[in-house]
Amino acid sequence: MKINRKGQALIEFVLILPVLIMLIFGFIDLGRIILENNRLENLTTNVISRYEKNKDYDEVLNYMRELGYDDVELSIKKDGSTMKVKLEKEVNLITPGLDSVLGDPFNVKTERIVDYEE
Repeated sequence: MKINRKGQALIEFVLILPVLIMLIFGFIDLGRIILENNRLENLTTNVISRYEKNKDYDEVLNYMRELGYDDVELSIKKDGSTMKVKLEKEVNLITPGLDSVLGDPFNVKTERIVDYEE
């Protein structure tokens, strides 16, 4: 008597498929978070140099908008001889269940403290 095992393989595939999909979406979300962090780090460098040149918050904000960063929050605080520049952006997650772990939307933040002279 020959045993047909095609049904067993199908059931195993159906059981593993949701886990595989969650892993793929999780890697995609992780990549998006890392990409946004790198973009904000690069933007921080540009914001600092622009602010040191012009010393005008509104012009730096307009510069960011011209570059297409409409959804990035900018904070510049001066304290004595240092300046703290903070950029923050929300990333909406696509992985089901990951929002309960990381929060949805996930806030990507970069913060840099530099020497500053007026």
